[in-house]
Amino acid sequence: MSHAWWALVLSGWLCWGTSHAGGLQSTIDMASGASAGLYRFDIGPQPLSAAVKAFSDATGQSLLVDERLLVGKMSPGVRGEFTTEDALRRLLAGTGLRERYASDKAFTLESFDSANERSTNEHSSPDESDTAWEVYGASLQASLEQELCRVPDAKPGGYRLALQVWVDEEGRVNRVRLLGSTGLQARDAAISQALEGIRVAPPPSGLGQPMTLLLLPTGKSHALHCDTPVAARG
Repeated sequence: MSHAWWALVLSGWLCWGTSHAGGLQSTIDMASGASAGLYRFDIGPQPLSAAVKAFSDATGQSLLVDERLLVGKMSPGVRGEFTTEDALRRLLAGTGLRERYASDKAFTLESFDSANERSTNEHSSPDESDTAWEVYGASLQASLEQELCRVPDAKPGGYRLALQVWVDEEGRVNRVRLLGSTGLQARDAAISQALEGIRVAPPPSGLGQPMTLLLLPTGKSHALHCDTPVAARG
């Protein structure tokens, strides 16, 4: 099983939390004398898009979300000492949205209706197309990670990054778009250069594109370790 987080999306997705966690101690602080994992938050009522960005920036947790879910919604904010999970739930109170964590450092948002539908589907026979897409997603992810492991400057495990890829019917990655930065321009360029034009398995019929993947740092997720030697490209 591949270890980076991937999600099939069409367009209009936002990613926050890649490199902004520092310098925001007025928004969140470790509560003095509190038990491990308890933080003091000071995020006031505001549009939900701004509130979840403040939360992501302050905690260092990566958020990948369809921006259409945030339009017109207000957050009540969160002030006081809470765990990050409890604080996020309070931040979402009354919005009709809930959090879904992919790891302890990455989450997305979904409507309660979508969450209930997903729960129902998980207890029923899986749709063949959904299964095919999941299998393809894992295959694509493994191929991209293997390619990044070939390039020292792009080797995954030390950075957090969301990226989108477009794959044509012959299996060629004909476009790569980084949704943010790893913090190093040279590494960003190396990642794009390493992935553009490579050959992967052709996508199944009907698969929406682009496909979005979120790579997480080693030690903060189950991110890929490039432990197995991989021959460099010629």
